[in-house]
Amino acid sequence: MSNMYLLFDLSSRDIVHLALFDSGSIEHKKYSGMNRELLSSVDDFLKLQNIKKEDVGGIMVVVGAGSFTSTRIACVVANTFAYVLQVPLLAIGEDKIDSAQDLIPELLKQTKGQYISATYSGEPNIGKKKK
Repeated sequence: MSNMYLLFDLSSRDIVHLALFDSGSIEHKKYSGMNRELLSSVDDFLKLQNIKKEDVGGIMVVVGAGSFTSTRIACVVANTFAYVLQVPLLAIGEDKIDSAQDLIPELLKQTKGQYISATYSGEPNIGKKKK
C-alpha cells in the first residue's frame, strides 16, 4: 500500500494526535502522553495500521498551535522523517486538520527534501522572565 500520508498534531496538551490517510479514507488515533513520545506513537500507529514507514508518501504537521516545545518536536520529527524517506512536507494550521485529505495536492507540490519551519503560537517559556 503506497500513497498514504501522515499527519502530526501536537496542538493539544499531553495528546499526540496522528492521522494516516489517502484521498479515500482517514484513520485518526490520539495517544495520551507527552510530546516527547511522538516518535514511539508514530511507530505504534503505523504498526497498528499495517503500514511500513516506506509507504508514507508525505507528511503534514500542525504548526501555530500548542506549546513551543510541542511545535518544535513535531517539526523536528517531521523534518527528519521526511528527509530519510525523501517525501514532501506541508505545515498546516490547526483549522486545516479536518480537511487534510483536500490538501494532498498541495502537499505533493512541495519539494522533497525541503524542510518546514515552525510557526509558534507564543513565545518560549524558557528560563527567567526578562524585565
